[in-house]
Amino acid sequence: MRGGDILIECLKAQGVRCVFGMPGTQNIQIYDSLLRCGAGVIEHYLVRHEYASTQMADGYARSTGEVGVALTVPGPGASNASTGILEAFTDCVPVLLITGQSDSEFYTRDPSKMFHGLDQMSFFESVTKYCAVAQTVEDIPKVVENAFRAMRSGRPGPVVLEFPMDVVTGEGEVPIPPRVERQPAAPPHPADLQSAAEALRNAERPILFAGSAVIHSDARQELQQLAEKLNAPVVVARCAKGALPEDHPLALQIVYGFPGHQAMQIADCTLAIGPRFTSIDTRTWSFQPPRPLIQLDEDTKEIGREYPCDVGVVGNLKLTLQALIEEVDGGKDSWTQPLDRIRERFAAQPPLPLLPEIRAVLPDDGIISVDVHGIGYASFAEYPVLDPRTFLYPNIGVALGYAFPAAIGAKIAHPEKPVVCFSGDGGFMMGSPELATAMMYGINVVTIVVNDDALSAIKGSQQKDCNGRTIDTDLSNPDFIQFAKSFGAYAIRVDEIADFKGVLQDALAADRPALIEVSMQGRQEEVIGMIGWLQSDPLRKA
Repeated sequence: MRGGDILIECLKAQGVRCVFGMPGTQNIQIYDSLLRCGAGVIEHYLVRHEYASTQMADGYARSTGEVGVALTVPGPGASNASTGILEAFTDCVPVLLITGQSDSEFYTRDPSKMFHGLDQMSFFESVTKYCAVAQTVEDIPKVVENAFRAMRSGRPGPVVLEFPMDVVTGEGEVPIPPRVERQPAAPPHPADLQSAAEALRNAERPILFAGSAVIHSDARQELQQLAEKLNAPVVVARCAKGALPEDHPLALQIVYGFPGHQAMQIADCTLAIGPRFTSIDTRTWSFQPPRPLIQLDEDTKEIGREYPCDVGVVGNLKLTLQALIEEVDGGKDSWTQPLDRIRERFAAQPPLPLLPEIRAVLPDDGIISVDVHGIGYASFAEYPVLDPRTFLYPNIGVALGYAFPAAIGAKIAHPEKPVVCFSGDGGFMMGSPELATAMMYGINVVTIVVNDDALSAIKGSQQKDCNGRTIDTDLSNPDFIQFAKSFGAYAIRVDEIADFKGVLQDALAADRPALIEVSMQGRQEEVIGMIGWLQSDPLRKA
């Protein structure tokens, strides 16, 4: 078999069903193998910019839990795609980037003198779980198997594989490895479990802080059962939004939101279940979790890494939570009244525009992909999510322009579900060329663009921190409606928020890619006033 054919057969064996990318000189033989060997099994989606390839793969991966795959040329193709690799690395998403490369005989040359020159292994090493070059045809199954083992073990993350042209066109006979399955972590140590259970029994008001490891470990049901037995509220890290359905009476949504922050002030014990204590979740580590801090994780290195913990338990999270459910006493009724008061204060705020209407229109399993923008920030605290795979956001890398390509990837993964992209004008313009991709393949994503002619969050930050001075945060936008229609998309402008809900329903029923522009020109200060982290008060004023 040719090396490229072996690569495609290996991808098929690992369950790959689609690839996002763009053909070029140094990957055309991989594309030829994809055409001949992948037909009917692996679909390819042509992107208009490699930036979108890994973001689409990310949306596919987050919404399914499976590996998302991108394919580019080396050098500029790979570096364009690197933003999505960074996002997948910081948010623990299984994304595979495959690139071609010049013939292996030129590997001794200075990479800066090569066509599409880039030492890709050095470039990607710090933002991947695994990166490798297939130096021979016989290496192809090994590096692919290693890549999927890395993505399907521990916390997921991205990998990068490079294939020289002569290896792709070379001949060889090698066995195709079977699918790599996720292997559960070892059980926790009984003595550590006893210590954790004892600390919980001694607490009057324990609070649970869940991270994305709960999702990766398939422990969401156990999280809910433990919370209910303890009668303890649950806050979540950004990457774990929806780990406990957020219509549950014990769900407080994001850890740094008003309900979560208030509950933390009166809790007397923190049970941290797989969070990584990232800078954003902890407000640059200024947050102090109530002590004692009990930390559960499958990764020994995470125990006590950001905060000293009083009890650490390493082991399979699903088994750990099951054991704690058996060991702890039934919860006291010490949270009911405080939570009622916290929620009453939070609900007294004037409502935000758009988010309530989107939640009302989308079914429980509808997917929303949120970009980095003024109203979008509030989705962590004020958009209830019932399943984490229905909420997409660039949580830690915070890449502007993520939402639209990620929404396309999610819609490809779930053609039967409604998928909405919720974006600002700045973010949408970064991914807007992919309207061509959406139209080409009939990917019926509905995109909401909040148009206030500004990079509002940055403008607000400048005003706050630079004595009111601003520079280059006002935007010159196209006519978004005519822009979308030029691709053949359904497009409509909303001038009155009261009309938005009906317009969204119509767009979802349009059966083609759609764009809704929400006109908020002249309302920049109002939008800035909705950005919680720019305000001195934790709650919005009427």
